Amino acid sequence: TDDEIRDKTRIEFAGTGPVWRLSLPQTAELPALPGRLLWDWAGSERWLISDSEDATFWNLAAKLGGHATLFRNAPLGSEVFQPLPRPILDLHRRIKAALDPAGIFNPGRLYEGL
Repeated sequence: TDDEIRDKTRIEFAGTGPVWRLSLPQTAELPALPGRLLWDWAGSERWLISDSEDATFWNLAAKLGGHATLFRNAPLGSEVFQPLPRPILDLHRRIKAALDPAGIFNPGRLYEGL
């Protein structure tokens, strides 16, 4: 049902393996990937349950014009958000420094050192 997809409670999401959210253009052709795949939002959001390496999905998503997020069951200490290109990461650092000069608001929450 729609509620099961929204809440990620469908049987496809059961288990302890990593769950990836791939946000891609609807028309992006997705090559065969290891794991189980579900489609949402008419193909713009694709959910993948797979144990493949993080860089596999981040590189693929960027190549297809989107991004990937390790949504659930991330190994402890692993990155969950798509790495930002250096200019965007630098912009984030400058904005955070301006808004939080003491660095007390969620340090390292989204990205290491931010």
